[in-house]
Amino acid sequence: MSSGFYFDISAFVILLCLIYAFFLERMHKIPENDIILVSILCELLASFIGILRGVPPFSAPEYNGLLLLTSDSITALGIALLVLFVYRISVYNIGLIKYLIFVWIPLAVDVILCAVSVLGGVPETRTAAFICDAFLLIAGLNILIVYKKNSYLERTFMLILTFAAAAVFTVVEALMPEMRMQNFALALLLGEEFFSLRNPDEQYDINTGLLGEKAFRESLGRRLFYLNKHKSEKIYLVMLAVHGSETFMKLFGDVNEIKLRKNVMDELIRIANGVSIFRVRQGLYVYMVDEEGLTEALRIQGDLNDRFKGTFGKDAYELEIHASTSLIVLPEMADTLPTVLDLLYMAAKEGRIKDKRIVDASKLDSGREAYIREVDEKVRNAVSSGNLEVYYQPIYSLEEKRFVSAEALIRLHDGDKLIPPDVFIPIAERNGTIIEIDEFMIQQVCRMISDRNIESIGLKYIEINLSVPDMIQENLPEKLMRYIEMYHIRPSQINIEITETSADTFTGMVEDNVRKLSKLGFKFTLDDFGTGYSSLSRIIMLPFGIIKLDKTIVQPPYNLGSARERDSAMTLLESSADMIHRVGSETVAEGVETEEQLNKLKELDTEFIQGFYFARPMPESEFINAVRTMNIK
Repeated sequence: MSSGFYFDISAFVILLCLIYAFFLERMHKIPENDIILVSILCELLASFIGILRGVPPFSAPEYNGLLLLTSDSITALGIALLVLFVYRISVYNIGLIKYLIFVWIPLAVDVILCAVSVLGGVPETRTAAFICDAFLLIAGLNILIVYKKNSYLERTFMLILTFAAAAVFTVVEALMPEMRMQNFALALLLGEEFFSLRNPDEQYDINTGLLGEKAFRESLGRRLFYLNKHKSEKIYLVMLAVHGSETFMKLFGDVNEIKLRKNVMDELIRIANGVSIFRVRQGLYVYMVDEEGLTEALRIQGDLNDRFKGTFGKDAYELEIHASTSLIVLPEMADTLPTVLDLLYMAAKEGRIKDKRIVDASKLDSGREAYIREVDEKVRNAVSSGNLEVYYQPIYSLEEKRFVSAEALIRLHDGDKLIPPDVFIPIAERNGTIIEIDEFMIQQVCRMISDRNIESIGLKYIEINLSVPDMIQENLPEKLMRYIEMYHIRPSQINIEITETSADTFTGMVEDNVRKLSKLGFKFTLDDFGTGYSSLSRIIMLPFGIIKLDKTIVQPPYNLGSARERDSAMTLLESSADMIHRVGSETVAEGVETEEQLNKLKELDTEFIQGFYFARPMPESEFINAVRTMNIK
């Protein structure tokens, strides 16, 4: 038997394994993957027919021609479907004309040429059919190259190699028909395409059975890539934000929660009517309408609004669910994946906070969200990029009439400007980088204390702000002592600041760390006193040697509009200063900017002043020079 016979057997075995794997992995759950399944079946049948042609009695001339026509035609169909699949996966809706030129017309010509060659045409006719096969494969190769940025690099690279190999093997068989290598090459190509697909378990949300966030990002990314190349096209997203219901469902117990959730999901799917629906995150669902257009998107939004006016479930587990919807037109309202996600989250937030059933996404300001996202990226890379710097604001002693300490303040550079701390610090706390940033600051402060020999210029200690995430670390005392020993300084030269607004989140671990650090010689300051709502008894019980009066307590007596307001603010300032002294702590007044404020604080026996009246926050070298000028005269 010819070598082509064994190539067909090899291809047949490979394709059988692929079909088994296809259903084993349940890849058929994704509708677009049905195309590749049919392609695999076509090539499996073509390989089987190729095997039959090599064994009696099917090798007889009366059967051979018909089998050859069938095999070649099915092979061409399998190739066309594979190329169609690549088009559908790699780009969104290339258009009927391109489908005709690159898929269906070559397929039709291929089948006609196969028929002509079998029914008495010249040998060159079958060679021309192979050229059509090669054209189809090259069309798929072209799509992979043109849209290479719209797929994973490894996947694209491997598919380009296998498409090219399949095209070469097709040409080889055209020149040497006895080789029959084409189906073997196509089997390898289909195997590569199959194993580059995503497992549906990664695509579907386990709680709802709907397509999940990863599938949404991938699908939307492909469509946006296409839309940015074809500016005249649009797609429509219908957002549904369900407010709080997923928490409320749990009140009904596990069995009824499952029934109620299923009822909601069934309704969402019914309204979709075949349109793709994604669960982007808890309570946030998105319908992606691309082929049906605006009319279908408006129909979905209207049906959702009508359905959520009623209740879900029945009998004991019936529940009214509050929700809002929004229609987002792409790329008109957003043209990148991050800006689309920003718009979705903003629309969901607008509906929840303002209790709106319908949110007009076109009126939302995405600039703020885009800025926050940009800052988030800068914060994540702040330490590694070297954009962090520690500033110092001197603290003045009214008794000693000089600077005696300073507060360390972290700054984030963005080119030639600074990102405000009240912007990037909350973001760092949310994305978890605050611990890394605080550790950078601790190390820099310890280094500065050692290098600058701060006692020689009259400074007793430096204050460092630590966040709650820092304070709940079990190894915090060990971490601080490591830097203390590394730079050969004393714990008493570090004063740890904790804000009152975070004191209500204190846990046993926080209190344990405060007491452990206090025993090691570290001092503690309660920052921003007067702005929080923590327990006063807790403040009194913890070893805060210094309590800072926030500027929102210090400044209002001098800048409020009416006399009554100023008098009330002055009463608050006086009573706060008195209470701090009564609990045995010293006072630092923050935000002092005028001589009038300074004189009043002297009357209240305030020990320390921090504010622009004496000094602004400064970089290290400028700070050292300012302190030296003030203290050494």
